[in-house]
Amino acid sequence: DKIRTFCMNPHGVVVNENTNGIITVNGHSYSDPSLFTENTNFALLVSSHFTEPFHESNAYGESIARLSNMLGGGVIVQRFGDLIRGQRSTQDRIDSGFVRPTLKATPGDLSLVIPKRQLDDIIEMIYALDKVAPSTASDDTLLYGVEVKFYNMEVEVDHHLETSRKGLYVIGDCSGVTHSLSHASASGVYAARNLIESRKHKN
Repeated sequence: DKIRTFCMNPHGVVVNENTNGIITVNGHSYSDPSLFTENTNFALLVSSHFTEPFHESNAYGESIARLSNMLGGGVIVQRFGDLIRGQRSTQDRIDSGFVRPTLKATPGDLSLVIPKRQLDDIIEMIYALDKVAPSTASDDTLLYGVEVKFYNMEVEVDHHLETSRKGLYVIGDCSGVTHSLSHASASGVYAARNLIESRKHKN
């Protein structure tokens, strides 16, 4: 399984997102130093690829997010130490920890929400990160769940990002090909360069 970090926010905050009525979690940083926190937040993305006959990956991710909402009334927060010990986090345990939460969320148990395979991936990744960033696997590290990335089905394009309709190019995340801001931006630049080259040859 591939697990990666993304959306790292030094001095950041965790925030709610509403996706089609489902409350999920995200994070960001403010440019104003007066709004800085003592925390750094980041997301862990577990990429799941399914085989036939399953083809409802967005619905699968949505069902996990809905389960979180059902159990926690929205986003659930759990201390890493509690997750490892198989116990639900309580407000008292969170309040007594070193990490100050930046989002009001329901203390709970993410093992009741996230499937075992993905949860094992997340735990393994946190221990791996702890080797390069000590204290990542601290008992007091707060895990918020869930963040779900909904990707579109891929549009069929050639190596210039042109569709079967001549002159129609699909770039960015709407193509289903790119999955990040940098990739989306790069696809636009790539398509533009190809257009310039094709016009040069026509002239």
